[in-house]
Amino acid sequence: MRELLSTRLGTDRSPTVLVIFASTLVSVMGVSLISPALPTIQAAWNVSTSQASLLISAFTFPGIVLTPFVGLVSDRIGRKRVLVPSLFLFGISGFAVVFVGDFTTVLALRVVQGTAGSAIMSLTVTLLGDIFTGEQRSRFIGLNAAILAIGAAGYPLIGGGLALISWTVPFICFALAVLVAVAGSAILPDPKGESESGGLSYFVEAARAIPTRTALVLYTAIFGIFVILYGAQLTVIPFVLDDSYGLSSGVIGLLLGLPAVAMGVTSSQSSRLLGYFSPLRLIALGFLTYGVGLSVAALTDSILVLAGALFLFGFGQGFAEPITDTALNALTPDAFRGGIMSIRTSILQLGTTVGPPLFVSVASIVGYSETLLIAGVTAFVVGVAGIGYLALFGGERTTSI
Repeated sequence: MRELLSTRLGTDRSPTVLVIFASTLVSVMGVSLISPALPTIQAAWNVSTSQASLLISAFTFPGIVLTPFVGLVSDRIGRKRVLVPSLFLFGISGFAVVFVGDFTTVLALRVVQGTAGSAIMSLTVTLLGDIFTGEQRSRFIGLNAAILAIGAAGYPLIGGGLALISWTVPFICFALAVLVAVAGSAILPDPKGESESGGLSYFVEAARAIPTRTALVLYTAIFGIFVILYGAQLTVIPFVLDDSYGLSSGVIGLLLGLPAVAMGVTSSQSSRLLGYFSPLRLIALGFLTYGVGLSVAALTDSILVLAGALFLFGFGQGFAEPITDTALNALTPDAFRGGIMSIRTSILQLGTTVGPPLFVSVASIVGYSETLLIAGVTAFVVGVAGIGYLALFGGERTTSI
């Protein structure tokens, strides 16, 4: 990887990009590494299933409210001065869980860690937008999304295996964030922030600096992407695999990794795709592909066909997710990039928080397969409508928004 980056960038930027990618891998640990360990944690602490699930909610919820303020601060004082302390805080608060003696303190530490994790997730994409422009920006944001997908696919297997040793072992892994923080403090550039405004005036000026309608479309797409990802793929699909196919948790984990593999392949080619289609057209294509994948998964009774549907879902994720990040970065002036991208992270976290209970609530009324079909048809209609609208009013072969 380092040799590839050095060839593409020159030796001055490759260490910086490696730190950014390592930070992305660290941030995705927060949920993916812990989720498969929840049953073990539940047994160790003798708590209910709903109490154990709070370990995930406590991590994701703070970012909804607090991340925009992280973006504001990073625009004023610089990315490094926020990212490096966030990495330290993420690592220390996660590792400290091993040593606490009551479950309430565990949840409090997860809140702290989730706040830091949201900042990391936002600032990695923001930094790539700061450093690169044009085709290079889309390429490296795509690679960042591919790395995130690799973590999302691999960490559940790692976390589940480590939890067999002890519920505490997955939390020890968070100490790796401290090593990344040390590397970041030595390697990352330390430019001063460019924004002079603060408080409400900052957000007013940021809103005036970007095309509001397009930004709202992109933010809505991000919300939809993560509602579907966390509600359908990561919540409903496991129940379908268990109830309809009687698969073990290990096989379910392997099948849930298929979309991440497909996403990684597609995300790594996002810069090439943007040479042929506009960002909004690719996002619409992503929703259309989601729709087909979810509908097939809902209707099939073949495990092989369902595996293919999960691959298709992953391709849709690769079309949509990194492209929204690239498009938002392209829209945003440097002085407000931290704030605009942090709002993206807040909306992302909102989607991850809303998705599971929304899909479970619908499934409790109509059933799991029926819920997948409703989501699939809805996503398909959104994708077709978007492509139809762009065919009438949008450009076909431009990388601009």
